[in-house]
Amino acid sequence: MMKIGILGGSFNPPHLGHLYIAQKVYEEFSMDAVLLLPLGTPPHKGKLASRKAREVMCRLTAQAGTGIKVSTMELERDGYTYTVDTLRQLKREQPQYEPYYIIGTDTLFQLESWREHEQVLQLTEFICVPRPGDDMQAVQQKIMYFKQQYGKEIRLCSHSGPQISSTEIREAVTHGQSTEGMLVPAVRAYIDEEKLYAD
Repeated sequence: MMKIGILGGSFNPPHLGHLYIAQKVYEEFSMDAVLLLPLGTPPHKGKLASRKAREVMCRLTAQAGTGIKVSTMELERDGYTYTVDTLRQLKREQPQYEPYYIIGTDTLFQLESWREHEQVLQLTEFICVPRPGDDMQAVQQKIMYFKQQYGKEIRLCSHSGPQISSTEIREAVTHGQSTEGMLVPAVRAYIDEEKLYAD
């Protein structure tokens, strides 16, 4: 079996925070690879850059890391994107993968609201990446809850994800401001070239 980390998101755009998390999980949990999994049409998001643009930006971001790859599985699917469908497809098409879904602590507290969450818990392992300022006692209690309620071991990453937001980056781009320290330079060059997030 291959241990594969999965970092899903709208990646609108993918930033150095995403790369940092993917890299730390790859190293700390001895993954064979970590996949950046850009969402197709998520049920809860507003306007996104095109699927093609987000794929290109994810590939440029992945190239700046080690062991980071891009999966276009959700971009290729019509309609809304649900994790349970992706995991079922992954199991069918890549039975040699042992998936580890990477989530933030915000998602940890929302997991039970996911479509067919009990099925999701059976189809993947989870790695939770804390954020600066998290109430770690509450996080540990929630992890313990999943173990008691579902027999599910959720692993906790020892690194916190940095405070970088895609919203903040889009605003900086719109106003012609620097995104140094937030984006891979090649991604910023692509955004400017394609006039993404321009007013």
